[in-house]
Amino acid sequence: MAGDLNISAGELRASAGAADSLVTDLRPSLKKAVEDLTAASASFRDWSAGPRMEETADGWGTALGTLCDNLSQHAQGMRLLANGRDIMEQEVLDSFRGW
Repeated sequence: MAGDLNISAGELRASAGAADSLVTDLRPSLKKAVEDLTAASASFRDWSAGPRMEETADGWGTALGTLCDNLSQHAQGMRLLANGRDIMEQEVLDSFRGW
């Protein structure tokens, strides 16, 4: 990895916004897909596929919910990094002002 790795605060904030948009766009579609699969599993409950469909709905529902939660947390983390970088930069400027 390069020693001069530099990611601007603006890029961090833009990436956080993109992650938030992704969660906003995905969450309703994922919820509907899991609800539809759960409803289908209820329709097929007397068939061998019904219980497997229900397991799939539960498993994917949990996994996709966790994915959305993690994306939201990463977005918040990127904002915290950007804000911390701004604060650090200002403190460095203040320290050297007047030399």
